[in-house]
Amino acid sequence: MTNIITISASYEITTTGTADLSPKTWDDVKEWHIEWDRLYVLFEGETSWQEFDLNSDENDGADFKRPDRIDIYAGDCEFEEKIAIYKNPDIYEDVA
Repeated sequence: MTNIITISASYEITTTGTADLSPKTWDDVKEWHIEWDRLYVLFEGETSWQEFDLNSDENDGADFKRPDRIDIYAGDCEFEEKIAIYKNPDIYEDVA
């Protein structure tokens, strides 16, 4: 019998929030990431990041700094036109 044990714990939460990029659109986005229920966007031709509070529907559980997966869709609470995706390569094997 060993004194060392291994504990495996997985964490996942899904939240939904919206951001108004006006007068810009997603096509103007150069880089982006999400931390603490806030979308950070660097638009093409700009040097400063813009911040957008997402006001997600599950704010109490949104205190994750690095989401496992992020899907971006066009529209306000629409889930038909996916325009960007992020998958944590440490979690998803199909990401190189």
